[in-house]
Amino acid sequence: MKYLSSIAMVFAVLAIADFAYASDAHQIPWGNFTLRLINFAIFIGLLWYFGGKAIKAFIAKHQQTVKDDLETASSLKKQAENNLALIEERLRSVEGECKKILEDGKSQAEAIKNIIIQDAEKQAERIIEQAKLAAEQDAKNEIEKIKAQLADEIISNMEKEIVSRLDKTEHNKLIEKSLSKVVFS
Repeated sequence: MKYLSSIAMVFAVLAIADFAYASDAHQIPWGNFTLRLINFAIFIGLLWYFGGKAIKAFIAKHQQTVKDDLETASSLKKQAENNLALIEERLRSVEGECKKILEDGKSQAEAIKNIIIQDAEKQAERIIEQAKLAAEQDAKNEIEKIKAQLADEIISNMEKEIVSRLDKTEHNKLIEKSLSKVVFS
């Protein structure tokens, strides 16, 4: 009976349509119209009587399917939102880790750079010290060579001077005197 108002509305719409059609200087054939309305009502009634349960079952099944699909879609949406939140959190943490690794790498590179510079400075100091020692040693060696050459030249010059001042007899006397002192001592 709840559908009776819908049926009455359909009849009203048909009546208004027929009235509009009849206003064109036509008279409304009420007998024909009434038979058509009865025929339509019988048709709808037969459809409802024989197919009403099937239509209700179909509509109920369709409603249940739509509800299930909506619930599934809603749960999938929630799961997707949770997954999205987890992935965004991971992405933020990965970005933070990347920044931290980059900063750590920079600080390690700076530390290595400082160590290399310190080692280079120490090696430079050792090289300079070794160069100074080598220069001092070379200077000492050169001084010793020069002293030896000077001593040889002085001895040679003195020998020539002494030989030029002494004659042979005096020279022989000196040699004998030296030998006698060496032998007696």
